[in-house]
Amino acid sequence: MSLRVLSLVGPGFLALQDLAVTFSRQNELVAKIALEDLAMIVVDGPDLVMSHSLLSACAESKVVLVTSNEKHLPSGVLLPLAGHTTHTAILRQQIQATKPSIKRTWQTLVRMKILAQAGHVAFQGGDPTRLCSLAAQVRSGDPDNREAVAAALYFELIFGEDFQRERDAEGVNGLLNYGYAVLRAAVARAIVGAGLHPALGVHHQNQYNSLCLADDAMEPLRPLIDQVSRRILDEQGESTSVNPHTKRLLIQSLGRKVTFEDQSYPLLVALDRFGASLRRAICEGQDLQVPRIIFEE
Repeated sequence: MSLRVLSLVGPGFLALQDLAVTFSRQNELVAKIALEDLAMIVVDGPDLVMSHSLLSACAESKVVLVTSNEKHLPSGVLLPLAGHTTHTAILRQQIQATKPSIKRTWQTLVRMKILAQAGHVAFQGGDPTRLCSLAAQVRSGDPDNREAVAAALYFELIFGEDFQRERDAEGVNGLLNYGYAVLRAAVARAIVGAGLHPALGVHHQNQYNSLCLADDAMEPLRPLIDQVSRRILDEQGESTSVNPHTKRLLIQSLGRKVTFEDQSYPLLVALDRFGASLRRAICEGQDLQVPRIIFEE
């Protein structure tokens, strides 16, 4: 089944009716979507109101709710308290995970991220040779920080020598910030669904970050957002911004097809399988399987 992402801008009222999400404006029904068909709801605007019954139903049905700030960028994520029947047992395993398992998991994530970056560069007509070489150099735990070296090279190849990655900037950076935030929420949903705690990262360890593991796991998937942002830039030029149209394009990327273990799936479906593989890698020391991006127009 292909899950959906619902993006809404206020004013309006979100409620639960007959196991479906309803969105109304001025007492008139605008949309009604079955809760079981949803993976995520992205809401924006201070005048958008939600019922408590809907919030509770979203948590029970593993539907992630993403809220936005005054800059219209995702700022908060509501995740289920326990997304797996054996959550407590898995959490104990996650806490007790061995250093070799954690380091190998990060090695795989970094290597697959760099290979995805190389694939995007090749798709854009560039030369991926140096990125492929860097991917081959990634050791357990990435002690040489090949991830950062590759990122600097990659952004230069995709967005030009003058591009600087900034979290608070507008233009292309704004597109990347929005897209990454939505992707992060989708990955966090899969992590919780697998029984893992998203705050316990394998590389990211910031004590103020409650989604460290999501930040780790999303790394190989970032080039998907990069490709959409590059296409928007090509179409709209340097004046591009985060607006309803570009938001829709970035959110639609969550429905793109990827390959996982040689099978093709919509990304949101593949993420559930990815979450299960991540659990086995961290808790049991198994090899991590990562979704591979299919670059296409």
